[in-house]
Amino acid sequence: MELYRFLQQQGFGSRKECRQLVEYGLVSLNGEEADNYRLPVSPEAITELVVNDEPWPVLLGPVYLLLHKPADYETSHKPQHHPSIYRLLPYQFKNLDISAVGRLDVDTTGLLLLSNDGQFIHALSSPKKQVPKCYQVTLKHPATDELIQQLLNGVYLNDEACEFAADTIEQLDSHRILLTITQGKYHQVKRMVAAASNRVEQLHRLSLGELQLGELAVGQWRFLKVAELAAFGFGQAPL
Repeated sequence: MELYRFLQQQGFGSRKECRQLVEYGLVSLNGEEADNYRLPVSPEAITELVVNDEPWPVLLGPVYLLLHKPADYETSHKPQHHPSIYRLLPYQFKNLDISAVGRLDVDTTGLLLLSNDGQFIHALSSPKKQVPKCYQVTLKHPATDELIQQLLNGVYLNDEACEFAADTIEQLDSHRILLTITQGKYHQVKRMVAAASNRVEQLHRLSLGELQLGELAVGQWRFLKVAELAAFGFGQAPL
């Protein structure tokens, strides 16, 4: 593979842009400056890639990311009223067709997965997969025993023919609960709480399947680890 094509695969832009990066002396491989954009390269043999003085991890396959979504960001490539979550990622990922696994509302925060593996996105977004999602829910009114029981027993949502129930609920304090669901209907948690005569003031996703948000700072992202990816039934991560 020629160097400029390799740079394209890493998300550094068009064929012309990648050629120019090399011509301007902005690319180094394994500590040595590259001066020929047609240089044959083997991605597996590149242990260090630096472009425009910025190191970049060599991606050898599909990309799998975990993002701590802040409030007031839209999960959209074409946002209407707020910045896009994709602005929080390096520009290279935009060139690699990264998309979110499902969506989080503008005011919802927490764990969001992104990938350019269509099979991965479909599998985790499909209701048939029944991947558990745990949210910390802050309520407007106190979390009474009656409310919790309603959510566990199931409530009817507008325009839906069946009841929707929480899988588990843990009460944290008078106004906060941890609620886990396996479905993925539009605004489901907010609609369930509203159907039980309360209101969600704040919604924060803590986990998806076995994957935990952990200590990742707000607005930050990281690659999924091999073991985390394997827990979803997929192969190796791209690093």
